[in-house]
Amino acid sequence: MRYATYGFRTDKGGVRKMARNIHAKQINRKVGTVTVSWSAVDANELKELVRDGLVALNAAEREEFIQTLEAEMRRAGFNMRAYLVPLGIPGRTPEDLTPTEVAHMIRFLKLNVPPAMPAIERALNAHDFFATGTDGNGHRIAA
Repeated sequence: MRYATYGFRTDKGGVRKMARNIHAKQINRKVGTVTVSWSAVDANELKELVRDGLVALNAAEREEFIQTLEAEMRRAGFNMRAYLVPLGIPGRTPEDLTPTEVAHMIRFLKLNVPPAMPAIERALNAHDFFATGTDGNGHRIAA
């Protein structure tokens, strides 16, 4: 008795090939959600996205992000605390910063210190809670 295969291969080679293609598609989806081009986002919208993202976090996650941001900026040769006082933000510890103050500083750096953007992008991309903020073209997408 013969079974109809409807053009699909039923041997083991066909099954492995299909499994490999499914796995590759899943990897591509994961990579697509992580890489966001924050440089393409407008400075004011970036400020809103960062503020809203930080407000949604608990205190420990917020501290972790701020410490990551400070470390990335230091690695790039910038002193995050040096930009706080000119913005009218008291020179407290980074953990004491409010979401609005962090977002305001990031907006300032995007507009006035473009070489700091790669460090900011690394900090934003290091945390999953900022991964779905935009579609990479400066447009918000639903999370």
